[in-house]
Amino acid sequence: MVLKNEIPSMIFENGVEKCFSKEENIYKMNSRVTYCYFILSGVAKIYIDHSNGRRSILDFAGQNDWLGELSLFSDEANIKENKVLQEIKCLEFDLNVLQKRCKEDASVSFYFASYISNKLLSRSYRMSESLNYSLNKRLATFILQYQHNGRYEIPHTDVSEYLNVSYRHVLYVIKQFREWGIIEKDRGKGYAILNIEKLKELQDK
Repeated sequence: MVLKNEIPSMIFENGVEKCFSKEENIYKMNSRVTYCYFILSGVAKIYIDHSNGRRSILDFAGQNDWLGELSLFSDEANIKENKVLQEIKCLEFDLNVLQKRCKEDASVSFYFASYISNKLLSRSYRMSESLNYSLNKRLATFILQYQHNGRYEIPHTDVSEYLNVSYRHVLYVIKQFREWGIIEKDRGKGYAILNIEKLKELQDK
């Protein structure tokens, strides 16, 4: 997520470095949010499992994203399901300390309010994009956002749920990207990006 206003430097004064391993949960279900996290690297997915057995992926959190920031202004009674997809390195902040900062400094409070507003707008735009843009453009944008050091490894099942398209459609576009020399399957479970400029061209179409 890109914010127009910079992060006030004082926010980072009380941050503690922390890591979460792949498949780990950052927040535990049936618990309360007591810490906020600023992600330095890695990716986590945020989702809801419905009573009918279906799953809805609400968002992915990556570099420069916050987790738990809603609890600065409201009490999150129900913590959403979450899982680390790529090892996360982050800064951990005590929620009470950040809340105190927000009350004492208008610039800190305004920053978080702006961040939350942008997150809500981003989700709204994603719903609109699903009706108005090709999967080539949307998937190119997604890969650019969540690649790390030239590698992309988000599971196709998660991407299809998030972008609200079929698994088969995602596979078809991934195959196209490979044929066009944009990405290639590596020895692991991910893809190496061979032509990032072409991805940017697709994103801008």
